[in-house]
Amino acid sequence: MQYKKTHITLLSFLIWGFSFAQQFTNYTTKDGLPSNHVYKLAQDQKGFLWIATDKGLVKYNGNTIKTFTTKEGLSNNDVWGIYPTPDGRLWYLSKASKLGYIENDSVYAFESELKGEIFNPIFSSQVGNDVFLTSSNRFHVLKDNKWKVLLDYKIGSLGANSYIKHKTILGYKTNATLDTVFIQDKNDSTITKFCFNNVIDKLHVRGQITDSLFYWVNDKQYNIFNLNTLKLYKRNFKEEIGLEQSKHVRLNLVNNQIQISGQGFVGILDSNLHITKTYYIPKRLNAHFGFIDASGSIWVTTFTNGIYHLPKEKQNIKYCLEEERVTNISYINDKIIANVFNKGFYKYETSKNKFVPFIHESSFLYNASYLEALNTEFYMSKKHIKVLKKEVISDIDLENTIYGVNDKARQIVYLDKYLYSRYSLGINKINPKTFKVEKNYSQSGINQIMTFGGQLLIATSNGLKQLENETCETIKFSNQEFNKSILSVTQVSDTQILLNTDGFGTFISDLNTVKQLPQSEFLIVNNAYVKDNTIWLSTESGVLKYIKKEAGYQFQIKININNGLPSNSVNNVLVYQDKLMVSTNYGIAILPENITCQSQLLDIYIDKASYNNQGITATHSEFNYQKNNTLNFAVSNIDFSDLDTGFSYSYKLEPINKNWVLASANSFSFNNLMPGDYTLNIKSNKIKKQLSFSITPLWWQYLWVKIVMTVLAIAIIVYVVWKVSKQIQEKKNSQLMQEKRLTEIQLKALRSQMNPHFVFNSLAAIQYYINNNEIEASEAYLVKFSKLIRQFFELSKQTEISLNEEIKLIKNYLDIEKLRFNDKFEYVFKIDDAINSKQIKLPTMLLQPIVENAINHGIFNKLDNGNVCISIVPLSDKSIQVKIMDDGVGFINTQKRNTKRVKSSNVLEDRIKYLNKSELWNISYSEEELHPELNDRGNISTFIITQL
Repeated sequence: MQYKKTHITLLSFLIWGFSFAQQFTNYTTKDGLPSNHVYKLAQDQKGFLWIATDKGLVKYNGNTIKTFTTKEGLSNNDVWGIYPTPDGRLWYLSKASKLGYIENDSVYAFESELKGEIFNPIFSSQVGNDVFLTSSNRFHVLKDNKWKVLLDYKIGSLGANSYIKHKTILGYKTNATLDTVFIQDKNDSTITKFCFNNVIDKLHVRGQITDSLFYWVNDKQYNIFNLNTLKLYKRNFKEEIGLEQSKHVRLNLVNNQIQISGQGFVGILDSNLHITKTYYIPKRLNAHFGFIDASGSIWVTTFTNGIYHLPKEKQNIKYCLEEERVTNISYINDKIIANVFNKGFYKYETSKNKFVPFIHESSFLYNASYLEALNTEFYMSKKHIKVLKKEVISDIDLENTIYGVNDKARQIVYLDKYLYSRYSLGINKINPKTFKVEKNYSQSGINQIMTFGGQLLIATSNGLKQLENETCETIKFSNQEFNKSILSVTQVSDTQILLNTDGFGTFISDLNTVKQLPQSEFLIVNNAYVKDNTIWLSTESGVLKYIKKEAGYQFQIKININNGLPSNSVNNVLVYQDKLMVSTNYGIAILPENITCQSQLLDIYIDKASYNNQGITATHSEFNYQKNNTLNFAVSNIDFSDLDTGFSYSYKLEPINKNWVLASANSFSFNNLMPGDYTLNIKSNKIKKQLSFSITPLWWQYLWVKIVMTVLAIAIIVYVVWKVSKQIQEKKNSQLMQEKRLTEIQLKALRSQMNPHFVFNSLAAIQYYINNNEIEASEAYLVKFSKLIRQFFELSKQTEISLNEEIKLIKNYLDIEKLRFNDKFEYVFKIDDAINSKQIKLPTMLLQPIVENAINHGIFNKLDNGNVCISIVPLSDKSIQVKIMDDGVGFINTQKRNTKRVKSSNVLEDRIKYLNKSELWNISYSEEELHPELNDRGNISTFIITQL
């Protein structure tokens, strides 16, 4: 009985404590729900929220809504029952011929083994991974993709019955009057029975909630039977939660806790099956079902207005003076006073935990002040100045006012035995005894006055001023010029104050220097509150909290509508006991002083993954390599908190990424991945997930193929190198042979020039001159002969000589031949002026053999004197044409006298052949008769010599 009394006392407190409407978030069709008619909510093992409506089944992660309807495979859209099982499936119930579950976003539906049966599973149960479709008298379980009938009771003398999954108990039966329950074992024998008056005979719900608990519930009570101990627990709502009755009561197993919910409440059953942690759903929501999710948030469903959500961080917030414009909240003496627009000053009553009217005032409210030196409270409005002293409230006479308007004192402070008040045109100096104005100080744009360090400080729209020498003087700071509009001034300590500005944030100052509070830049700061080492700023963006550190005040958190404030525009704030009171234009919110912005993130997951538009899953994770491939990932999270903290995570694709990559976008991609095994890791807070997949190489990308191809390539390279080396060697050998052959030919050419006939004839000629005592002629002949011999031997060592040297050799040779033939012939050189004979090169003694042929075979066989002409003209920079012409007997007459071809001609042909093969020269040679019609036909030999 003591338990009941305590519970009723607690109930009274809870009903009162939660009678204030918290800031629920409402989700309707405007937010994506298929219908505002919602039956039930459930949360699966991963944390997704499932919403059963009359127009489909919804999956929600806190960010996106996904709806399942008949289009996705449901038998119909009117889904009123849902059961999440530990294996990750979400079972759905409705009146249909096919029922089943949703797994990995795929709908599975199964028929009954009884052909054409339509299920009506109004009493269904879920135990572990099994779901039992239970109607009034038939029970099904899914087996081999068919709903198999477990029991099929025929209603006769029994009033009700049900199947129970248990190791010893089969089910229960009732008698005809429905006042007794008989528990049956596997042999259909009664194990125990108990009285059940006024339970089954009324509209009720029943079912198995765990492997050891079975329940019956109606609008006034719930009864739970322990299948293991055979003990029955009877509980009624009046004793448990103070409600006479509640409709739509249901029991659900959520996160290993039994939740009970009905119209107007949701709670949790403790180990003794009493209702604890009860949350009373506001009547205005007209909700029929409540649910507490894994993060502690409360969800409620309605039949007309969708669902409502109350995050955990908002459940400890109390709201006062809702929808009222509370322009200020402050300590006045020992009271907390709230300025309520057009209603007056309200006082906070601790015993009632609410604000109650204190001083009625329908005109505009200015300020409330307490002057300790006078032990007097002042309450100022547009039409009155009221004074509270010794618990007596009185009005101050506003003499000489126009239209009864108070322009004498909008704010009052005490300094040096005088009152100083702020009014529209400046500052009044007032006698505290008579309340007469003794002096005026003109100053426009005053927003607040305060006393600090024995000075009167004035916050104006153009900086901070002070009353000094009977005038309002601007306070100048040593570190910067400060002419910003100051809305209010707050004392931090005996040496520091806060300057709260209109659009520039808050500055802390010792009246010598001024410094900005971090993260307050460009904020409109209406007021500030200081307690111990903590500063609270009241801004148009919420409440900013600062904590004093060694380096100064550091920003800690921002509190706004996401934390439960009625509005982001905050007029003032104060701390009372361990509560934070915040005044806004939409009422007062009372929050825990140590409120934190904790993330309610339940899970992160890889929502989509694809390789070239092929989905990657745990069962489909191997893909053939494709050129120019693209890997796409989409990451999502399950977070039902209303805190707008922003979702961020880190990812790492191994083995590509060595370090974690921070991301806030929900998708990212990779391009041109090579074959291999990959693992994507994602993490946020302490939650980590990964997905592994493989890219299979093409046939030519396998290791063994690469090895074979590498060996083959090496073999080919070795073969090519060997072949090329061989060819180079052969070419080198060929060149050596050519050079050898060329040397031999050159020697033959030399020998052909230096034939015995020429030497003998030359020596004979010299002897002839000596015998005839022609000493000078013999000496000249001998000099030329020796010079020619020396030239032959010197030039034989060189492969090429200049044209100039070749001409000198030929001239020397021709001079000797003229002496030997007694000037039988004449010779002439015709060299083009464009030819530089010293720079042009040609093979050694190339022309001399032809000149020799012209003398010995042409001129020598002629009866009269002859002529030899050597003509040289340029064809290009590196090419010349040489013509050797004689008027001798010609080819035909020479061949008649010689049965064999001239030997020097054979040597010349071989030499030209090998010179051309050397790739250093390109030489062509031709012969023709000069005058075919004459007896002395003559001969012309033509060389075209090109140096490559």
